Amino acid sequence: LLLADVMSFQKALRSDSDWDDEIVQVAGVLQVVDVHQSWCGPCKAVASTLKRVVMDHGDKPIKFFTADCEKIAALKKSVGGSEPRFQLWMNGKMKKEVKGVDAPEILGAILKELGV
Repeated sequence: LLLADVMSFQKALRSDSDWDDEIVQVAGVLQVVDVHQSWCGPCKAVASTLKRVVMDHGDKPIKFFTADCEKIAALKKSVGGSEPRFQLWMNGKMKKEVKGVDAPEILGAILKELGV
C-alpha cells in the first residue's frame, strides 16, 4: 500500500451519477460514506481511524467516500440530521449507519462488515 493511497483514501461523490456509479452499481465492495452538508464538511475527527483501516486492511474490498447530502438525491433525507453520518453500503444497500463522531463504533461496524 502506497502512502499516496492512504493520503487520498476518500473520493468525493458530487452528483447522483457519481452515487450510482460508485455505490449503487458496485457489487462485492464495502463502501464507507462520510455523509455531510456543505456547511459541516467531511469529518476530520474520524479521518485517522479511517486511514488506519486503509493501512491495516487495504487488501480487503473496501472504498471510502465523502458525500454532500444536499447534492445527492438518495441522501436528501439526511439533510438537517445529525452530522456527520457514516454509512456502510454493500451491493447497493445500506448495511449500517453511525450518526455523529464515534470512532470506536465506526471502526467496529467496518471491521464487522469486513469479517475481521
